Amino acid sequence: MLPEVLVALAASGGTAVVQAAGTEAWDQLSGRVAQWLGRGHTGAEEAELERLNGTAGELRTANGSAQVRADQESLWRGRIAEVLEGLESDEQERAAAQLQHLLAPYVVPRTRPNGAGVIVDQDVTIRADNQSIAANNLFGGAHISLPTTLDPSRG
Repeated sequence: MLPEVLVALAASGGTAVVQAAGTEAWDQLSGRVAQWLGRGHTGAEEAELERLNGTAGELRTANGSAQVRADQESLWRGRIAEVLEGLESDEQERAAAQLQHLLAPYVVPRTRPNGAGVIVDQDVTIRADNQSIAANNLFGGAHISLPTTLDPSRG
């Protein structure tokens, strides 16, 4: 079983693959990921590149389906984890560092640098009812109360 940090790295890899598919970054990222997965074996690299391009094709025809995106992220997370699990610990450390380096330009941070809020790639709905407050970020305090005296000019 992989340490948590490597599981997170594999998840980042799966997300990066899905996010880059269909963009200008795809050719470079897919080539680098195929090389990393192939571990220096030309035939394996070619097979991985074929799988990666299959993912890009599925995402293209899925018309933004969240389920297809999630399935593809899971597939590549699993594939990256599988490669990492198959390595001896010293090789695993080197491979993790290489993967982290190659993913760095493509990984979208999940939080903003100041720690305020998160970055999402789906719709977000924030709603309040029954005299409540709803907010994505709320700095400072909030207080809800009825006015102490009624102002007839405010209706």
